[in-house]
Amino acid sequence: MRSLYTAATGMNAQQVRIDNIANNLSNVSTTGFKKARESFEDLIYQDMPVGSNSLQNQRPTSLQVGTGTRLVAMNRDFSTGDLTYSGNELDVAIGGRGFFLVQDANGMERYTRDGRFHLDANGQLVTGAGLSLVPQINVPDDAELVLIAQDGTVQVQFQNETDLATLGQLQMAEFVNPNGLRSIGGNLFVATPESGQPLLMDPGDGFVNLQQGFVESSNVDVAEELINMIVAQRSFELTSKVVETSDQMLQTVTNLKR
Repeated sequence: MRSLYTAATGMNAQQVRIDNIANNLSNVSTTGFKKARESFEDLIYQDMPVGSNSLQNQRPTSLQVGTGTRLVAMNRDFSTGDLTYSGNELDVAIGGRGFFLVQDANGMERYTRDGRFHLDANGQLVTGAGLSLVPQINVPDDAELVLIAQDGTVQVQFQNETDLATLGQLQMAEFVNPNGLRSIGGNLFVATPESGQPLLMDPGDGFVNLQQGFVESSNVDVAEELINMIVAQRSFELTSKVVETSDQMLQTVTNLKR
């Protein structure tokens, strides 16, 4: 019975949707997290025979029966989350588009929206996981104050001095298709053929908007996720009813043979 297999695809689709909603809700407090949304498509249709037509008449529509649905994409929403003041001079929030460039232990470039930076034992500016920025920025031990401008320029002030010393600049990158980025955990993304190559952002263009002393909150809307969860749950239940109905129909046919 076709309805059993069609309903199974619907139940599987709603299960994936619930899994994604669970991931979004579990990361509601993750700095810089971007929620994801599922995209589904209907499967192929089968033409059903309806008998022959006369030469003078033509049917206005064909008779087709669908075979279900499937997941085709998981689109990530890169809208900026709320900026929360932390007061930490090494916290930097991205107020617009773009990603920080970081480098792992193997020298591979990664991209992140998490701007909670720290100083390691060598005075190097790193992420919470110890990944260094690209390019690397080293803060001297005797620096009294660290200032990070909106365009990413990093400066320090030493004790008993009024002039600021420039250490470098936070490099930002963007992508033609950020939805093509692959999440690898740890608030990190890697470039893929779908995302395209990273495009370094020029601070002079005015699109780099960094805010020192702030962190970017997750853009997950709890109320929206709960509503989506209810809809997915009800859709799963209704699709399961189709399985029950199909089973009852098969049972009826079986009883006819007795």
